[in-house]
Amino acid sequence: MKPRLRMKCKACGHWNRIEVNKLLIEQETSELKVKAFIPMYEPLKVEKCEKCKTVIAEPKEIIRITHKS
Repeated sequence: MKPRLRMKCKACGHWNRIEVNKLLIEQETSELKVKAFIPMYEPLKVEKCEKCKTVIAEPKEIIRITHKS
C-alpha cells in the first residue's frame, strides 16, 4: 500500500488525496555525530483536482510538509 498525502487545491480549496513515495533527505547539522533527516514526498503521477481539474502535483517535484504558525 502506497502512502497517500492530502493536499488542498490552491484554485478551489478542495482537499485531494494523492499517492506518493516517501523520501528521507539528509540535512547538514552543526554537530558532527548527529544526522538529521527531513521527510519529503514525491508524487507517483500527475495529479489533478477532482473538483476543478487543475494540476496539483507532478512527479518531477518534491513536496515538503511545513507547519503554519
